Amino acid sequence: MKPTSLCLVQMGEKGLELVEAYPKTYSKEVLNQIVIKSMPLNAKEGDFSSATVGPAVLSGYVFSIPSIQGRDNIASLVAVFESMKYNPETIRKIFSYIIIELKKNDLVSIDTLKALLPKLYSGITQGQLRIKISSVVTLDFSIQDEEQIDEKKKSLDDFRNKMWK
Repeated sequence: MKPTSLCLVQMGEKGLELVEAYPKTYSKEVLNQIVIKSMPLNAKEGDFSSATVGPAVLSGYVFSIPSIQGRDNIASLVAVFESMKYNPETIRKIFSYIIIELKKNDLVSIDTLKALLPKLYSGITQGQLRIKISSVVTLDFSIQDEEQIDEKKKSLDDFRNKMWK
């Protein structure tokens, strides 16, 4: 499961805008399409969605970014893949885990997430996510463990279905 790019999208003054993409593998036109499809209409914090952009497939997790003045902003963390051969549920778990841990420690900000994109990309492609955010916060997640659990569950379900046919 290797994404071709991770994107951070937020609601700007004129609508959705791309904050950062890592690595920068797509043209501006494709990135614009990714931005448009990254956050469905009426999206709210905690929503997870998948969509296609040409041959690419994307999955995005919507969350809020606290604001000192005015209301909180809404943003989306997006993983882009070349094909449907990935597990969207694993991406949802990773993204929600990251946002929840950052929120617990009041560290959710555009700057923090921008800085995390390269490490997050590396962690997802290697299957092991370990990112030190501060002296107190370290994000630690094993993707292989999640996929192995899903595979075991699937094989048990298949076995159960065959038994009761």
